[in-house]
Amino acid sequence: MNKKLKRTMGVALGLSVLLASACAKSDHTTDTTTSTEYKYLTKGDHSGEYNSANTVSAYNTTDANNALVIDASQKVHDISDLLYGIFFEDINFAADGGLYAEMVQNRSFEFTELASGDQKHAWSDVGAVTAEVTVNDVQGGLNGNNTNYLVISNNGEEPAGVENRGFLDGMAVSEGKTYIFSVYAKGLGGYEGSLTASIVGKDEVLASCTVEKLTGEWQQYKLSMTAGKTMDSDVRLEVTIPQGRVAVDMVSLFPQDTFHQRENGLRKDLAEKLEELQPAFLRFPGGCVVEGVNLNYAYDWKASIGVDADRNPLLFNGSYGDVAARKQGQNIWTNEAVTNDANPCYMSYGLGFYEYFLLAEDIHAVGVPVINCGLCCMAQGNGSGPETDEEEMQRYIDDALDLVEFCRGDASTTWGAVRIAMGHEEPFELKYIGIGNEQWGNSFFEHYEAFVEAFDKAKKENPKMYGDIELMFSAGPDDGDSGATLYKSAYRRAQAWLEKNPDRTVGDYAGAIDHHYYNSPDWFLSHTDYYDESNYSRNTDDMADAVYGGAIPVFVGEYAAQSNTLRAALAEAAYMTGLEKNGDIVVMSAYAPLFGNTTAMHWAPDLIWFNNHTVTASVNYYVQKIFSNNAGSTLLASEMEGYSSTTDMAFSGKVGVGTWNTSAKFDNLLIVDNESQKTLASEDFSGDGLSEEWKKVSDGKWSVEDGMLVQASNTTNTARFGTTGTAMYFGDENWSNYTYTLEATKMDGDEGFLIPFSVGDSKNNFFWNIGGWGNTVSCLQQVQDGGKSDQLAGTSKKCVIKKGETYSLEIVVTDKNVKCYLNDKLYVDYTIPQSTYSDCYQVVSTDETGDIIMKLVNVTGNTKTFAIAINNAKITKDTAMVQQVAGDSPSNDNILGKPEQVTLKSFEVSQIADKFNYTVPPYSVTVIRIPTN
Repeated sequence: MNKKLKRTMGVALGLSVLLASACAKSDHTTDTTTSTEYKYLTKGDHSGEYNSANTVSAYNTTDANNALVIDASQKVHDISDLLYGIFFEDINFAADGGLYAEMVQNRSFEFTELASGDQKHAWSDVGAVTAEVTVNDVQGGLNGNNTNYLVISNNGEEPAGVENRGFLDGMAVSEGKTYIFSVYAKGLGGYEGSLTASIVGKDEVLASCTVEKLTGEWQQYKLSMTAGKTMDSDVRLEVTIPQGRVAVDMVSLFPQDTFHQRENGLRKDLAEKLEELQPAFLRFPGGCVVEGVNLNYAYDWKASIGVDADRNPLLFNGSYGDVAARKQGQNIWTNEAVTNDANPCYMSYGLGFYEYFLLAEDIHAVGVPVINCGLCCMAQGNGSGPETDEEEMQRYIDDALDLVEFCRGDASTTWGAVRIAMGHEEPFELKYIGIGNEQWGNSFFEHYEAFVEAFDKAKKENPKMYGDIELMFSAGPDDGDSGATLYKSAYRRAQAWLEKNPDRTVGDYAGAIDHHYYNSPDWFLSHTDYYDESNYSRNTDDMADAVYGGAIPVFVGEYAAQSNTLRAALAEAAYMTGLEKNGDIVVMSAYAPLFGNTTAMHWAPDLIWFNNHTVTASVNYYVQKIFSNNAGSTLLASEMEGYSSTTDMAFSGKVGVGTWNTSAKFDNLLIVDNESQKTLASEDFSGDGLSEEWKKVSDGKWSVEDGMLVQASNTTNTARFGTTGTAMYFGDENWSNYTYTLEATKMDGDEGFLIPFSVGDSKNNFFWNIGGWGNTVSCLQQVQDGGKSDQLAGTSKKCVIKKGETYSLEIVVTDKNVKCYLNDKLYVDYTIPQSTYSDCYQVVSTDETGDIIMKLVNVTGNTKTFAIAINNAKITKDTAMVQQVAGDSPSNDNILGKPEQVTLKSFEVSQIADKFNYTVPPYSVTVIRIPTN
């Protein structure tokens, strides 16, 4: 491995902490009400004011909670230069409608029947006009990738035309700001008149510009206009003509003030949030979008530049890379079951690979592209999809090799010439390429190893171009405890390849293995040692036999603690201390996903929330920032002694019924106490309606019909209810040690049943998912602090729920154990695992400044005092810079449109020496930088 890309590892120290038993708000709307009650395993006052507890005092181990001893002369190992970065995926409208600054939706009229309004989606007529989309006009369109256009016919005396409402919550403009309008247009039937573009807010013209004379040929026009008022609702772009006929295409509106003032650029406020993180790398463009629900919809990096039918660069208007020459793609997050979607997901490719590499360059990060491996999304595509033949497979391999040429080639190369023609003479920085996203199994590895062999050949033939490129492969969709089987198979496959190729090294097989996991805060707190040598071996001989594998460098490409609360962020911070201690083997890591638009979401939590005019950083964002802004280059030896505790959690709470994109009916609910056999509650739905005990937590179509509880909707609003599904709860929150039986019948839809139990509220519960994952799996899942787990380890079993068949369901809850029976057959036998936590976590490093960088994480509701002893270092000043992320409650959550509850603060402290006590506030992440010679 390139030495520049190495950082370090150490031993995870100390263990203990908080256990939240109820909800924490994380829906990121403007509703800030909450009724949260937390229980902790630590003692003391849980109030505490932000930063009020920061004190430096004389060294005293007796009164300290933790003794931290640092040996500045013992440099354990280097830490990867790329350890902390960011991952961009076009999910939650993060690209079109988000980071990409284009304000016009469906600017080239290429949307399909999946969208409401089809090719005219987001457009409406203005005045007495006929405006129709001409579809697939190969000869008369702009080019082979852009064959649709709009014909405006105005036979009246007044100007008329069309208007575009923009994306999601619409357009927003600011007073005094300039906006660039552009359009391809041509007059029809001899029309040589004008075309006017206006930004209209409600019934008021906010800005306007006019093309005075059109011609009979396609021509691009660009004009600027300045908004006279700030407005963020009911703002539209109008395009009107006097009497006549005009064809228009690529209708665009951009703010002039984009990030780094780039044309076809990025929304400045969102990109600046990325820049402030100081990320070492940018992984793009996904994620699942790379794979596609089938290969026709997989992300195509060449399409994001512009290619013809033979996949050669498409020359348009005498150059390459014009956005008008990029063929629209369909995003995997578009629901193909909906043919009238108000918020469909397409990829204009205006934000393409060229723009991603520019962004990486602008924020001083290394671009880490991910490309398709010749397989679609195995999770959403019901397996790997149709197998690619040899010729098709070669296309994907060629795309990978050509990507390197695009980044590094000179003007004598095909793709290097394209980059230069687009305006970037110098090569783009490139080191790693991800092959595939979350695939698994023999088919994937056969594909991946074909890439390995192709790159090996290319390195021998052209070492200057390909010699130091490193490929990465996936360990599967979940590398947490629940993904152990897939996880092990990835390492066994790598080990088998090495055995077949004894002259090759691990580095020849992969520069890194891509790990993904979305787990509860408790999981992160109890797995800070995940990559310690005791779990993740550095030895190729036992790489497949170690607890979590080993030998191959790790890219933690996606992770999150399933909530945007301070509690989740603190759990992530604790985990990141382990990543930094193991920075010799963990070369990169990134929180995921990056952006979330609150109008239409596909996934939460997210690092940054936005709407059409506002952006808010989550609490998790500030944790990522404090680590990234203070990344060490060398791990220093440190040891901490402190308080530790073990969770003691048992099942208790209400029960419920529910579905996911499925209609169903339920009957004969019975809850019986296991010890006394006393009936706690029953419901046969013989009355006219539901009792007041029932609580609806979603927007399903619920009713009592013919003595059964019916949920008649086949769709779940996943943007709002992606955690709970379509559900209702019933009973007593104190129920424990009970047996819950019921009957359930699937009426229609994609999956089966969700049966909640141990329900505290919609943010904290367990549920039995019967027929999940496209009606293929039975498993348990947990919702904790508003974040939903994947399949809980050891609970997954194949399962198909048949339409019209009535199933008997039984859930037996006994203390920490639950057993679930389907038609009297045991499907689940799960015991809550015991986890040990630390109340505080730490890692100590240094960098090129020579500073000793201490990162201290206090996950409890108490102030914590560290007795810090620094050995073998010359402290040059008695002051130190401190940065801190802290709050007053684990439920703190930065809500979009509200003042941020938790941010990053910087301040200076004095009385620093080689020995001193430092007290940190509750619920805090603190970085202390101590200068040395």
